[in-house]
Amino acid sequence: MALYLVIHTPNETADETVNAPSRMLDLARASAEGASSRWIKTWSPDLHDDRIFSLWEAENAADITTAMTKYGFLDHMAAQPLRVQEWGPEDVLKAAEPG
Repeated sequence: MALYLVIHTPNETADETVNAPSRMLDLARASAEGASSRWIKTWSPDLHDDRIFSLWEAENAADITTAMTKYGFLDHMAAQPLRVQEWGPEDVLKAAEPG
């Protein structure tokens, strides 16, 4: 499984279509039970940024899109899944250790 950061951006051309309610509780349960596309967490920036960021674990980006469609997850926004690799200071320090 790979990690994906999904950038959710408001649709500029959104029409007046009313979407079915999001099934957030069902998505949370499926993610907790080890679904093939697992929603891990979501971040909302400050009030001056309309984007939302979510972190997923999945085999590929298409599986995330399928899950988001199935559960209506932020379906009023355009989603761009980006495969990411997590690393930080500990990883750099460990790589610098001799042998």
